[in-house]
Amino acid sequence: MVESIILGGCTPEPLSNYLKALGVLRLIVEQKQDPQAKGCWQNDAFILVTKLTQDDLETFFLNHYKPTPLVAPWNGSTGFYQKDLAQKKLLNSIQQAKSERFQVYGETISTAQKQVDALKLIVQPKDKEEKRRLLERLRNELPDEAVKWLDTCALVTSDDLKFPPLTGTGGNDGNFEFSRTFMQQLQELIDFATGEPTANAPSLLKAALFDAILPALPFNGKIGQFNPIAAGGANAAPGYDADSRVNAWDFVLMLEGIMLFTAGATRRYEQADQGGFAYPFTVRPSNVGYGSASEGDEARAELWIPLWSAPTGLRELQSLFGEGRAKVGDRTARYGVDFYRAVSTLGRDRGIDEFVRYSFQVRNGLSYFAIPLDRFQPSLNPQIDRLADIDNWLDSFRRAAQDASVPASIRRAQRRLETVIIDLSRKKATLLEVLIALGAAEAALDRSLKFTQDKFLRPLSPLLKPAWIPECIEDSSEFRLALSLASNNLRQRLVRVRQKAGSRFWEWANNEDGITTWGTGDLKSNLIALLKREEIESQRQEKETDRSPEQSNLYKPFTALDDVVRWINGSVDDERIEAISRGLSLVDLSESFELPPPPQLPVPVAYALSTIAHRRQLKREACQKVFGRYILAQDLILPRVPALLAKLAAGDCHTATNLAIRRLYASGINPALAKGVYEPSDRTLRIASALAFPLSDLDLARLLKQIRKYDLKE
Repeated sequence: MVESIILGGCTPEPLSNYLKALGVLRLIVEQKQDPQAKGCWQNDAFILVTKLTQDDLETFFLNHYKPTPLVAPWNGSTGFYQKDLAQKKLLNSIQQAKSERFQVYGETISTAQKQVDALKLIVQPKDKEEKRRLLERLRNELPDEAVKWLDTCALVTSDDLKFPPLTGTGGNDGNFEFSRTFMQQLQELIDFATGEPTANAPSLLKAALFDAILPALPFNGKIGQFNPIAAGGANAAPGYDADSRVNAWDFVLMLEGIMLFTAGATRRYEQADQGGFAYPFTVRPSNVGYGSASEGDEARAELWIPLWSAPTGLRELQSLFGEGRAKVGDRTARYGVDFYRAVSTLGRDRGIDEFVRYSFQVRNGLSYFAIPLDRFQPSLNPQIDRLADIDNWLDSFRRAAQDASVPASIRRAQRRLETVIIDLSRKKATLLEVLIALGAAEAALDRSLKFTQDKFLRPLSPLLKPAWIPECIEDSSEFRLALSLASNNLRQRLVRVRQKAGSRFWEWANNEDGITTWGTGDLKSNLIALLKREEIESQRQEKETDRSPEQSNLYKPFTALDDVVRWINGSVDDERIEAISRGLSLVDLSESFELPPPPQLPVPVAYALSTIAHRRQLKREACQKVFGRYILAQDLILPRVPALLAKLAAGDCHTATNLAIRRLYASGINPALAKGVYEPSDRTLRIASALAFPLSDLDLARLLKQIRKYDLKE
């Protein structure tokens, strides 16, 4: 009969309890009690699906469990050197044990000692190469049971030696040595001489597996980075300090479970990584995306542990952990922010319901603790795939932002961008917010252009695909105004970037050509500065070509007049318009968009007059559609009104509109007004800046119809 045993002491948090669950399942399967046993997670507890009863389970661990032979002679204080007298005594006790439970352990210790002696080591190896040679010999000579521990602690290749972060620096964390502590905790549970459980072992086992509350039991020893609360130390209990409280079974079963995380060498066919060190569900830290995140956080790695609700066997789990290297596009995830994106696909494909994100962060001096940062449920999010377009640039930006001399503004921009990417993965942000963060990042790089160029950090290019726009659309005046602004090659006005001639790529440049107009002022002031620059360029073009420019009405997409009115009335968020414009300036907007609908709001007369005189070009066909008949014999290009923009920018609406009326009269268009109109100075400045929003030919004709004097025939 199959039993489902709830192991209340095996939970996703802290990390020690998660590893303990893996240890229980591994031992039940591998030590032949129930090779078909499975496990899953429900309500934050591990469910063991087995033919064993709860009593059978306890009997197995108390009387039949054979500890995996953990030895680490490459570390100090492990009993393999003369100075380690206390630990050597413990090794001798295991070697002399008559119980079958310790037979392989004793053989492993003897074999390991022979390899130490063969290399004539009298102290633990200090040199990395010396350590690698010892590990290589151990891996060739030790029993298979012991090799599992070696593969968990270190990756040994023909020319290198690397240590996975989960086991510290080769099975130790500072002065805390795992294999030594493992033997010491075993001694608390099993009599080495007889193989019988100690008096406290049964009660400690109930507490470890089933979360039984047994306050009178002895809890001692250390657990290191795996359970920060049980580790003791400052602020761990009422008062100034606290001793560590560790159930011996917790530590023993935790190390038995840790061996599902075995290191391996992998060949990565990527530009940045010719060969790599692979460790299940482990990436470099991203110090963003959690409540306590700060720039000062120091971490050595992140570990993403999977939770699954369907009963799963050990072999399937070994395959899962063996392939636990998530992909972002066609490359392996390198950082925590990458993993958010990658595990959405991995989770769905492998039946994972949730991941717990752990970071190994420095706490209490130089000690590392496994801190749970987040819990992430993978779900389908097609917008995540869009980020593949920025992957290469994002890697370069991240490297530059991690430089010791990086300006604070660039570091903040990088943290903000990665935070938004994480929020997008968790469906707490939109792709538009990612685009806004990208625009802010480019602004930060432009402000620190010397640093940017010194680090060879190029602008994001080529422009992002037009397909970004449908996924970023927001039904707001701010978005529509920003989109129309960005369509007018806004990027080079915002920052000092220029598109290479005949190329899709962009590069940084100085501003000796005066093309970049943006300053530190508000959006209204910057739009007026842009218009003044465009006027200079237009005059220059007229001199060179001996005709008026025709590009002013060719911008796409166009601005809806109702949104322009909202801008003039000050009923929009200027800062958000600029933020969205910066983001949209990074997108290819060459594709056509639908024309905006006719206006519903009353358009200020001053804006209508100024726009027609400023835009200067009226299309015959567009006017025919609006008026219902041809009012122009051909397209009409009005001569320039030199002082129009200057007067508006000075807040003098009356003089500016007078100039516009005169120009219309002189061009054969009879405006309904004989004199200029008055507007407050601040509103006049908003009218001036509104000229930067491109209008369609139809809307210009609509404005003409609004201000033109009607004759009797009309």
